[in-house]
Amino acid sequence: MTGRLLALILLLAGASPAVAKRSACPDPRARQIAVLVADASGDVALIVARIKERLSTEDVACWAARGDKPMLLELAKRLESGDGIARDVERAEDLYVSAAATKFGTIYIYTPGVGKSPGRTIPMRMGPDVPGLPEAAYRRALMHIEGRAAKPSPRKGYSILRKLAKNGYAPAAAYLERLPKT
Repeated sequence: MTGRLLALILLLAGASPAVAKRSACPDPRARQIAVLVADASGDVALIVARIKERLSTEDVACWAARGDKPMLLELAKRLESGDGIARDVERAEDLYVSAAATKFGTIYIYTPGVGKSPGRTIPMRMGPDVPGLPEAAYRRALMHIEGRAAKPSPRKGYSILRKLAKNGYAPAAAYLERLPKT
């Protein structure tokens, strides 16, 4: 009876039993460790430490699949260099594009008209706007300029760099400053 009830709740919530087993990705920031330590005199102390560790590629991919921009950037870097995963520059570029894109928190829903009244579009706020990461666009530009992209295009790379520099991204402006003046 309780198994059926749990399955019903999961179905109503829109989750499958496989999703329920691993519903969240591991914490990407740090792991907290607590240890009880006894000294020579028998006094016991609790030591709590937060350790920043490198996430596995599987965990980074889990967060990237949920749209986490820093994790999209990290996975793209790993794919570009082949660090812990097979090298795939085409997929890396796609992830750089996703990480650099602004995600708007408004969606637009069309409601059809009733009777003779016309249909209309209603804006619906689903969350905050999330700005893109300029580092992702910068790394994509360098892939094109340095010929490491699947279809390298220096013109596209310089165009991205000029846009970043215009928007105030300092590394892009510095890169363009180092170029010889023509």
